[in-house]
Amino acid sequence: PWFVSPIKAWNEELGSFSPRHEASILELFFDLFFVANLATFTQYHAITSMYNFWSYVAFFFVLWTTWFHVVCFDARFAADSVWERTCKALHFCVFAAFALVGYKFQPVAPDPEKSTPHWIYRLLCWVLFSSRLTLAVQYAVTTVILSRGKNKRLQLLKPLALQTAIFSAASMVFGGLYAGFPNKRSAIAGDIGAMYGMILVELFGTIGVSSVWRKLSFRATHVAERLGLLGLIIIGEGVIGTTKTTTRIMGRLGVYFEGCALIFAIILILMFMWTLYFDNLPRHRFGTIKQHFWMALHFPLHLAVLGVVEGAQHMALARYLYVCAEDFAAMTWRACVGSHLDGPRLAQNLTWNIEHFRLNESARGGEALHLVIEQIEFLGNLTGVCSPANTSNLNNGQYGVPIAFRDFLKRGISGMFQAFDLDIPQEGQMTYGFDVAAHSWIVVYAYFWSAIILLIVCLTCSSLLASTNRQHPLHLTSLRLIAVGTRTVMIVFSLIMLIVGLVSYEVMYKYLSSPWVLPTVVLQLFIVCLADRVS
Repeated sequence: PWFVSPIKAWNEELGSFSPRHEASILELFFDLFFVANLATFTQYHAITSMYNFWSYVAFFFVLWTTWFHVVCFDARFAADSVWERTCKALHFCVFAAFALVGYKFQPVAPDPEKSTPHWIYRLLCWVLFSSRLTLAVQYAVTTVILSRGKNKRLQLLKPLALQTAIFSAASMVFGGLYAGFPNKRSAIAGDIGAMYGMILVELFGTIGVSSVWRKLSFRATHVAERLGLLGLIIIGEGVIGTTKTTTRIMGRLGVYFEGCALIFAIILILMFMWTLYFDNLPRHRFGTIKQHFWMALHFPLHLAVLGVVEGAQHMALARYLYVCAEDFAAMTWRACVGSHLDGPRLAQNLTWNIEHFRLNESARGGEALHLVIEQIEFLGNLTGVCSPANTSNLNNGQYGVPIAFRDFLKRGISGMFQAFDLDIPQEGQMTYGFDVAAHSWIVVYAYFWSAIILLIVCLTCSSLLASTNRQHPLHLTSLRLIAVGTRTVMIVFSLIMLIVGLVSYEVMYKYLSSPWVLPTVVLQLFIVCLADRVS
């Protein structure tokens, strides 16, 4: 049909809107645009610094809230029609434009030259303006339909008009902010603050309207399924990342036991996250206000899931790179201190050693390889650099390898990081990639354990909000405390791991270089699942 009246979604018995009990094909199609943006942004913005981390959170917030507003409308009023497909086409265009925004979106940057270009901010304002204007039109049409004739009895003119006004005002604000980024010399902090402030206002406004006017609540809708499906899609992004990590750590040097164990640990983490969320997904209606808190809780929950799946992959890469660095240092030691090679023989041996790690299989690794070759040529031209007299100092920090090899070792290890296309600057842009990479692991460690804490907290709050203890006998409620207590212990343990790592970098680096980071998280989530099962 050309148009389907939203009154057909009204459920007289429940006193709320309930167009269908499961997600439509069109809604699932729309979700694909969300995950495509997420995958693209993740590809270009590896979280290897605090600047990248906060930029990632900022973009995810804009993307998630835009998706959430569309879902809130669809769950109550949308029905398959030419009109609805036309509106969805406009939302598809919005999310396609988000991909370009995300490519260079860096609102938090150490260098103004590397921050988000002004034209990206202007494009973002235009995208948000288009999105909110489309939603305002959809709500306006719904308001007109539900406030005429027999539909007046529902008394929905005021809340729907308020909802329309919220998105109309938001579109005007974003349209006005478009002019706030005219040139690179202007101060933009206030404009960015206004943009995110307006996003918060419309988010709380949407939830507030449906909380006050219960006829617009989500109690009879399939919004829980939509939020769950998005969580599943985000976990699916982790599955895609896992396959990439598999090829990264075993595609160069072949299959080995520890690599298989690390991948298996990531798979178990994904499995346990899926279990903890979907086993506690509400399958019954619960309080309207509680449901709105439960819905809003999905932003930090989805962000935590994303942080865990991305962090787990980086933990596996950290272990692999530390092993490669140790092997590279050992090969260099055997060539110099063990065999006392010199001249062309030394250069040939060092060339074989670095070629073993296949840095040239990626573009950035190939660029880094040229810097390593320069050092090999330099060392090959030094006479007696690995003579017994030069390698007798075992306390020089390199186990007897002469200081002349320091740049070679740094460039070689830095090249290994570059070969994985991690967002590490090349030498000459900031500092050695080795030094930047070493600092990046601090960031990765911090956000990974923070994501674990946030994940367990959100899953616990979600489970408690959706529970109805009045339906259970007292002894079952007491058993439920086992699950909550276990989760609390795991949160405290994760917090201890985070604090210890940030207080002592030496302890953190030793832990990261060991193969036990991912098994630790697997054991945590397994204990939580087991406690849930017992309770």
